Amino acid sequence: MFVGRRHEIAQLKAALEEAQSGQGRLVMLVGQPGIGKTRTSQELASYATLKGAQVLWGRCHEGQGALPYWAWVQVLRSYVRGREPAQVRSAMGPGAADIAEVVSEVKELLPGLQSPPALEPQQARFRLFDSIAAFLKRASQAQPLVVVLDNLHWADPPSLQLLEFLAQEITDSRLLLLGTCRDTELTRRHPLTQTLGELAREPSFRRVPLRGLSLEEVDRYIQAAAGFPPPRELVGVVHAKTEGNPLFMTEVVRLLVQDGEVTPERTRESQSWDLLVPAGVREVIGRRLNRLSERCNQVLTVASVVGREFQMGLLERLMDRLSGDELLEAVEEALAARVVEELPQAGGHYQFAHVLIQDTLARELSAVRRARLHRRIAESLEELYGLATEVHAAELAYHFAEAATATDMDKLVRYSLLAGELALATFAWQEALVHFQRGLDAREGQPVDAEMAALLFGLGRAQAATQEMFQFREYVSNLSRAFDYFFHAGEIERAVAVAEYPVRAALGVPVGSAELVSRALSLVQPDSHQAGRLLSNYGLNLYQETGDCEGAQEAFGRALTIAQREGDPALEMRTLSNGANVLFHHLRWQECVEHGLRAIALTNRVNDPPTELSARLYTMRALINMGDLPGARHHGETLLQAAEGLRHRSWLGNSLQLNGNLAQHMGDYPKALALTDRALAVEPREPRHLCIRALLEYQSGDTVPDDAHIGRLLDATHRSQMGAGFA
Repeated sequence: MFVGRRHEIAQLKAALEEAQSGQGRLVMLVGQPGIGKTRTSQELASYATLKGAQVLWGRCHEGQGALPYWAWVQVLRSYVRGREPAQVRSAMGPGAADIAEVVSEVKELLPGLQSPPALEPQQARFRLFDSIAAFLKRASQAQPLVVVLDNLHWADPPSLQLLEFLAQEITDSRLLLLGTCRDTELTRRHPLTQTLGELAREPSFRRVPLRGLSLEEVDRYIQAAAGFPPPRELVGVVHAKTEGNPLFMTEVVRLLVQDGEVTPERTRESQSWDLLVPAGVREVIGRRLNRLSERCNQVLTVASVVGREFQMGLLERLMDRLSGDELLEAVEEALAARVVEELPQAGGHYQFAHVLIQDTLARELSAVRRARLHRRIAESLEELYGLATEVHAAELAYHFAEAATATDMDKLVRYSLLAGELALATFAWQEALVHFQRGLDAREGQPVDAEMAALLFGLGRAQAATQEMFQFREYVSNLSRAFDYFFHAGEIERAVAVAEYPVRAALGVPVGSAELVSRALSLVQPDSHQAGRLLSNYGLNLYQETGDCEGAQEAFGRALTIAQREGDPALEMRTLSNGANVLFHHLRWQECVEHGLRAIALTNRVNDPPTELSARLYTMRALINMGDLPGARHHGETLLQAAEGLRHRSWLGNSLQLNGNLAQHMGDYPKALALTDRALAVEPREPRHLCIRALLEYQSGDTVPDDAHIGRLLDATHRSQMGAGFA
């Protein structure tokens, strides 16, 4: 299965077309092991064959024992095999005797060839190179030739010298030379490094680097392998784990399919994926590591427990039995082998060249050994960071969690809470979710105190941004538990902070959010600034739970009065946005637009992305329902860009779906389908997305909508237990 590589294939096709027109070309595909160099070459070879070219392959082999010019011998044998003697004699011309000295099949096919005259070694080599060059050029005149030289990092020096010679001779031929090599193998002293330097001077030479596949390409591969669209969480984990390396990705996905992990039922149930390194990947990585010294492997193993990135200062503390010079030599050995890379931002900072190298090394340690190392790392990092530990809370929380010792639980919880708050501040919702959940897991079974309440509040906010819309009960429950503790403990400021957090729930489903805000209002002065912020939320929550539009408008009116009195444009913006939400669902669309536009006008004074998103979304919805499609389109692109920047799951899904809805109303069904599919990739079980997706299939001409979408819609509807509408 071949996915991606559109840009690279286009470059190769262009080189082929130039060669077919009489401008010979030499292209080198470079990249790490498993990146797809051979597979990309095969794709070009198939295309070249369809275009009437002959493709000849030569492969270099690792290790000793291969004959000189082995890759070229295979190329020449491929040409000779199956041809008539007269055709071979005509193509090789007077150089046949020289070629026969290295390719015995030529001597067998053309008996009676006289041995070439004895010459000095350098002269004999020049004569051989000239004979091969003349043969390839002559043969390409009859039929364009593509010569593929695979794994040139293992080529012997004479083969590379012949390649350099040919590069100077092929410019007026119908010949394309395509080489592949691993750039991870190329040290400064490697023979191919010098050859590439020489080739770079030739106008016929092109270097095409291959990098990892994109997230979308990984998605397409998994879908083809599994037979259904995979959830975005799985695609993201596979892409992150393999960094788009096709070999690694193929092995990981194959293992998941074999183990029954990638099925529609399993993917609906799982929201997290812990991918093991398959045996095939370990073998590829193991061969690279086995070339390194024992000391280098020991240092790398310790570094692998630190993480993908590590620093020399920490290694010196962990590897105190080695001198500074010995440690530096081991790291430099790994650098020379391209197993690790030096990071440019600061001296002494490194990272593993691929995350799976780190993973392979770390998993070779026993669980007990890894846990002990994690504890040493955590304690060493505390010493290293000193007063700056809060900035590095995520790193410290991870290592204390992996140490898994009861004595470190207090530090684990403290650092997890700090890391979660830092993640929320940068809209890193998924990371925040992990940190808060880790802290709560460490406190499992214990009574709620201020620290646990803070973790619950953090977890609720992270869940609101990462869970699908119909899962709102879970995050509202966590917010409520946090509020209850702060309320009864008399911690007014913290209780109000929880109540101020906007709750987006389904219409007509009482979850207690209105009551929670009402209780918070009892803690503050009725006309205070705090009361204004709470009233802004109360109006929305009251309408969501009871449908009381007039009561909501009264709360909004009081909140606006306080906002204007206090000179608080942020509160005014939020209140107007919440009011637009209520007015839209109450079918008062013109008023909804007016409120939304007033809120949007305040964005030049207030940086509040979630509130801006809400205002634009309900303004756009109302404009669509009023038939003002140009007006709605004006907000659509801005809305989507803002949602993508915020990375909030529900807002992004809603923004994609609303833009799809606009395209649907404008009759652009392909665009509507594409946007709805993107919305489903974000929220695979969202009933609205599934419903509109099935409807679009019908409207675009499929009178029998896809049963898969209908089935998923019914399943999602039963699971969600939503109310009469959505907030």
